[in-house]
Amino acid sequence: MDTRELQTFVTVCETRNYQKAAVLLQYAPSTIFKHVQTLENELGTRLLIHENRMLKITEEGKNFLPHAQAILAEYKASIQKSERSAASLTVGGCELNVEYSLTDLFTGFARANPGIHLNMITSPNASVPDMVRSGQVDIGFFYGHSAQHRELETHRMYREPAYLVASRTNPLIGRAKLHYEELSGLEFVYPHDSCCFVRMLMPELQKRQVKLKKITFLGGMHFVAREAGTGNALTLAPENALEQFDEIYDLVPLDLNEEPMWAWESILVGKRAEMPEVKKLIEYAQRWSEGHSVERDFQVTL
Repeated sequence: MDTRELQTFVTVCETRNYQKAAVLLQYAPSTIFKHVQTLENELGTRLLIHENRMLKITEEGKNFLPHAQAILAEYKASIQKSERSAASLTVGGCELNVEYSLTDLFTGFARANPGIHLNMITSPNASVPDMVRSGQVDIGFFYGHSAQHRELETHRMYREPAYLVASRTNPLIGRAKLHYEELSGLEFVYPHDSCCFVRMLMPELQKRQVKLKKITFLGGMHFVAREAGTGNALTLAPENALEQFDEIYDLVPLDLNEEPMWAWESILVGKRAEMPEVKKLIEYAQRWSEGHSVERDFQVTL
């Protein structure tokens, strides 16, 4: 049983709202759902339910709540002493990075460096450079094309493609060598319109005069994947997230006879570039990327 799951459950109970809990805990909404579902699976019972459009705590949830609060209180008290001497590192990235593509990177770094506490903050991808510049995060992970970012040191990790994915029940799955023109009349969902992959896809569709039925930006990847997984909507997934999209949401890539959309996975650092913890994460990411990237090219641009 993870203390993060317990804290999520307690916070949702206090706010009676998943979105408010996500803001307070600085998690993506999909993470809030995952934490609650994991906890319910471990306990073998429902803790929270929706009834008449209201979030309610079940009787089992009410019984478990004081135990969760007591465990958290004891846990927080036990780590206060160690936190005084332990280092911390605040990492920013888009939801696709933090929750999917780079999950193994961050969990592996945490295991290899138990003395460094990682504080993960998710945001729209386009906001990551400003988060690094302002000092809101110590280090950022960013999808994009530019090799330079004003006032930032850029470490390019690898270049990878993104694919259009859909539910296995989508009529296009199984058809070979599709062209963009065959997407006319379909729906497209994604968290934010600022994503570099979206900015590549949409102009290409417009150039081909492909008219989608509907384009919706839902704010969180969990909502996007759930929408695509239960209907005929399309969404985008970078190559390093394909396995998780398949396992969790049953989403698979279309067989497109088109040039793939490529972007760089990069690390951005600013005024805290000399922090020992930042340097350690960059070095670890360099080693990690050698075994997980499509096109490796670890470079530093000032």
